[in-house]
Amino acid sequence: MLGNIKKKMVTTRKAHTCFGCLDEIEKGKSAVYVSAKEDEQRLQFHLHEECNKTIARDQWFSGSGLYKGCIKDALKTSEELRSIDISSVDELPLIMTKFKNSVEV
Repeated sequence: MLGNIKKKMVTTRKAHTCFGCLDEIEKGKSAVYVSAKEDEQRLQFHLHEECNKTIARDQWFSGSGLYKGCIKDALKTSEELRSIDISSVDELPLIMTKFKNSVEV
């Protein structure tokens, strides 16, 4: 888990890879520079402003959910879930059982 996190806005002097989405941050663009420690090892990386906002908004990233490429993985998983087509109740992944004390109508 990342600790001792310091962030600051910078204008990049060269191209960097965004830690969150793995896309390129172009030279001369505004980015968030992050300095942190993980297991007594110092980490430094850049984030797109939008990726930084996504991480700040979503509590999942605050724990062990923050890793290189985490936003790209989260978007991929979200798209996969949205692509599931359940056309009938029989295909739902839930097991419907009667409860012992339930009242039938």
